[in-house]
Amino acid sequence: MMIVDKDRGVELEVLEQGSGPDVVLLASALRPATDFALLQAALTKAGFRSLAVNMRGIGKSRGPEGEFTLEDIADDVAGVINQACGGRAHVVGHALGNIMARATAAYHPDLVSTVAVMPPGGHALGKYPVAAHVLEAFARCHDESLPDAVRLEALQIAFFAPGNDASSWLTDWWPSGAAISAAFQRVDPETWWRAGGRPILVIQPMKDAMAPPEVGREMAQALGSQVTYVEAPNCGHAILPEQPDLIADLIIGYLRDHAAA
Repeated sequence: MMIVDKDRGVELEVLEQGSGPDVVLLASALRPATDFALLQAALTKAGFRSLAVNMRGIGKSRGPEGEFTLEDIADDVAGVINQACGGRAHVVGHALGNIMARATAAYHPDLVSTVAVMPPGGHALGKYPVAAHVLEAFARCHDESLPDAVRLEALQIAFFAPGNDASSWLTDWWPSGAAISAAFQRVDPETWWRAGGRPILVIQPMKDAMAPPEVGREMAQALGSQVTYVEAPNCGHAILPEQPDLIADLIIGYLRDHAAA
């Protein structure tokens, strides 16, 4: 499915699956919507309709040339919800997608039923900056000119918990999506980190080199009853390929709880 906003010059590729309440899925930096394949299958089986979005520069998705803002990205997601979901949806964000999810809820709270993030990083970089060696490893992860062994080592440092297989992330990198990362760095987190007061499921990987457990714990404490906080063992920033069954169970359980409420 392609979501087209002619007025804004935006075309977004959306991978749709299932039927039922709508769940919009937003992937990590430079990563495609196909990262959600296992979660989409689980959501379909559980009676939900999922829409995994390729953001600008990834897959067939495109936007106007030049610099854009985090609010533009939130408007892109809002366009998907308006056109494909009848004006309201649950929104799930993985890694950088967690910022997009919270920004969408902050700028368009009327369109978002709940937010789920894994992990909840990005808003506390001043207090918990990413270590230099981790950032250096991240740059090597998607550099296809490097040998696979070098990239696997980098993936292990930046994204995967010790002992977990990082090979699934050797492929499907989209450096053309880097402008999304740049956009969030130009905005004050105070405008988006609370997700517009919408209910939030926070799934905190316990071996995350980019967003340590303190980030999730402090967010849960700061936002109180707005947050349902869960710690996920034996996984890092990648989390989706590391703990697919746990992630599916947590998200589906959370969505069902809110549907019942």
